[in-house]
Amino acid sequence: MANTEQTDQRPQDAARASLAPKAREIFAGLWATLFGSRRDIGKSVLICSADRGEGASTIACGLALAGSAAAAGARVALVDFNLHNPSLHRLLGANPSPGLREILTRGLAPEAAAQRINESLDFYAAGDSLPDAQLVLAGPAIAEFLNMLADGYDHVLIDAPAVNRFPQAGVLAGIVKDVVLVAHTERTPLEAIAAAKNHLESAGATLAGVVLNQRTYPIPSFLYRRV
Repeated sequence: MANTEQTDQRPQDAARASLAPKAREIFAGLWATLFGSRRDIGKSVLICSADRGEGASTIACGLALAGSAAAAGARVALVDFNLHNPSLHRLLGANPSPGLREILTRGLAPEAAAQRINESLDFYAAGDSLPDAQLVLAGPAIAEFLNMLADGYDHVLIDAPAVNRFPQAGVLAGIVKDVVLVAHTERTPLEAIAAAKNHLESAGATLAGVVLNQRTYPIPSFLYRRV
């Protein structure tokens, strides 16, 4: 999807975004479990949590970095649909815009918003702020955009806001059928996980797995510096 012009425009920090060895090993294992052992997983996967602050964006970022390195030449897209509190651009050292809002509401060509993170990974930021994030998900543009990504990439990872807090994850779950739910081991109630699972499945999605995140989880050192 991205062209060479986008590679030249990326922030210098984005080119240095990488995982510590231990984190790379863990996220590579998660990637292999998600896309290697389950043959029924589609190209696109939604990554979200039941509530705020459970580490879904960190998991999405680490998974994209490790997966793009381990995918043996496969193209990977990472999309920030957490429009209420986008953070992936900070984690990657990328630009916050242009992004989804410009693509979906202003007709910007997707390739003009793609930011090249490494040879195999393109990033689509949330874009400029709007008074109502729900406007971005209105109409057929969202499905058309996600289908375009699925046609242009081998894998598409989509970071969505908390399922039990905002409606966007449910809307996306009706389009992207495979979902990874992130839960914090020490503080996420089982009832919240069950409610999120029911909400996603009611929208037509399939729960591909649950990632248990915790304080001792060895997330990348560069993410600690940016969060």
